[in-house]
Amino acid sequence: PKNYIIKQYVKMMELDGIKMKIDKAVYDFIVDKAVEYKLGARGLRSIVENLLREALFEMPSSNEKEFHLTLEYAKEHFEENASLVG
Repeated sequence: PKNYIIKQYVKMMELDGIKMKIDKAVYDFIVDKAVEYKLGARGLRSIVENLLREALFEMPSSNEKEFHLTLEYAKEHFEENASLVG
């Protein structure tokens, strides 16, 4: 879709000179959590925002030029921020 949420975050990272790579398993994880919490499209956005919030704020000021969103990272950050979803 034109306004694909992940695409928006990839673009935001690119604006800061950071290449974002996402493991395919992360997409399934996000959808599974949205289904589990009975969330719709806004819920998907909320999950993605919570997974990437820390990286979006910390990466630009670091020397890192690549961010790899792994399933392990997604699970860890989802658990930390689960209360913010839904």
